[in-house]
Amino acid sequence: MSKRQGCPDVITIGIQKFKVIQLSKEQDPLLSDSNYGYTQDTRNCIVIDRNLDETKKRVTVFHELLHACRFVFDNSPPDKKTSYEEWEHHFIGVWENSVLLVLQQNPELTTWLLEDK
Repeated sequence: MSKRQGCPDVITIGIQKFKVIQLSKEQDPLLSDSNYGYTQDTRNCIVIDRNLDETKKRVTVFHELLHACRFVFDNSPPDKKTSYEEWEHHFIGVWENSVLLVLQQNPELTTWLLEDK
């Protein structure tokens, strides 16, 4: 029988590695009742509240993963005057390949995100 795995400590995003750091609100003042996590692009790290329920933790990691994907793959955002439809397609383009690549590159992460326990 396989051992149940938690959130991976490192997530590969393209050619970059992002550390996943789990801290409590007492350890990190940026975590609060309304802020469950954040992503630091310059340090390649995702910080999440270690005390979250496992299902909330999955959603929070995925949310922060989308931020990290945007940091890694979004090199040329449209002009501010661009239409809503163009902006929408810009971000879909950022996420469609990047999220699939991240899920393929990180099978442990994919298993953990989709776990139904």
